[in-house]
Amino acid sequence: MSAYYDLYETPSPDGIEDKKSLHARICPKKTYTKKEFVEHISVFQHLPKNMVGAALDACIDELCDLLANGNIVELGELGFFSTSLKCLRETDDEKKKIRSESVQFQNVNLRISSAFRKKIKHSMILERIHSTTKKTKNEKAATEEMRKERLVLFLQQNVCINKNEYIQLSGLTRHAAIDELNKFIQQGFLRRRGMGRSTVYVQQEKMPNTNK
Repeated sequence: MSAYYDLYETPSPDGIEDKKSLHARICPKKTYTKKEFVEHISVFQHLPKNMVGAALDACIDELCDLLANGNIVELGELGFFSTSLKCLRETDDEKKKIRSESVQFQNVNLRISSAFRKKIKHSMILERIHSTTKKTKNEKAATEEMRKERLVLFLQQNVCINKNEYIQLSGLTRHAAIDELNKFIQQGFLRRRGMGRSTVYVQQEKMPNTNK
């Protein structure tokens, strides 16, 4: 079996259109749910499905507990799991104490082992296809007003939106999407909430008309 990929245009960082380059990107065949993953292991590894499911749940629970207690966990050839933190208050003074309430969990990091990467590299057979989800130039040329309409519909259903969600919604590059979000803030259409990776954008509430 092959892994499918397609070539996508890489946006020029300086905005010069004639500087065009392409990059390869995997076209996923499907997303496996936990249930499907367990069934896949059960069939191909000849193990009872209930045993696989129970073992997977136990591994996840124990991994969570070990990481929450400040440990690094190695899972064989897969690699190392660890956690990262963030400070809610910024300071450049090492002597200034930051209370524990100002330090929070940020993310789980996975450092893949070289053995695991090599295993995938040797097993992967690549085949190019023309992705049906790749946007054409006409689709990319959606006007700002059209993107704004999509954003309004999104906010009606989800209340807020983050940067990555707007990049997917708008089809813009990361820099262009962030610039447009900042433009909507300046227009009084959006309001920013949170800081850093926790930043989200909500629609600005209209002020009541007091002139009546």
